[in-house]
Amino acid sequence: MNGTDFIAELDFLTTEKGGRKEYAKSGYRPHIEFENYPEFLTSGQQTYIGQEIAKPGDKLKAEIAILSTEYFEKRLNENMEFKFCEGSKTIGYGRILEIVNPNLKSDPNIKQELINLNLYPKDIIEKIKIIYGHFKTDSQIISELQKLIMSEVSLRSPRIIRSIIHLFTIGKMEREKVFEMAKTDWRDILMNAEYNKKEKRIRDFNNEFGNEKIEAYR
Repeated sequence: MNGTDFIAELDFLTTEKGGRKEYAKSGYRPHIEFENYPEFLTSGQQTYIGQEIAKPGDKLKAEIAILSTEYFEKRLNENMEFKFCEGSKTIGYGRILEIVNPNLKSDPNIKQELINLNLYPKDIIEKIKIIYGHFKTDSQIISELQKLIMSEVSLRSPRIIRSIIHLFTIGKMEREKVFEMAKTDWRDILMNAEYNKKEKRIRDFNNEFGNEKIEAYR
């Protein structure tokens, strides 16, 4: 890990509340799960400010350096919360005080609701989980869609995302081809997902999954 990505306030859980049994030394590197990004765990090295160890129950400030910074480019902001873990065990919670790495700082002109799939209507994530039913696969699909909406402004729409999911989950075409089509021209995604071969609209993915079929074709 190179340099500091952000400065955070850390709140270690006490041992009685499920935290560590022993202190952590500066340089400790637990997993991090950012608020609203449960599909992508990263590793965050903690360099404590003004002290060398953190005991269970301590609250302190630290410089944090994370892995996989490319996934979180333009997604982090001050006061954003996260938890840090050892495996599945939560050790403590953190809050970003200052973002040092400018590549990670979110654009104030872009609403998080547009670039974070987890903030889209709930039926989208639920549909993915129903179809795949396995955390690792769910996370992979969500991660791929997160990258897609981050890279393409024209795709930041629940309607388009539902259409994309529909196409690669009904087996009409491979996921990679659907993504390639989406990047080339989002209108092709809608034509393939919402219209039949006679070019009559039979679905409306402005509506949630389960209510997308147009009444005349139900």
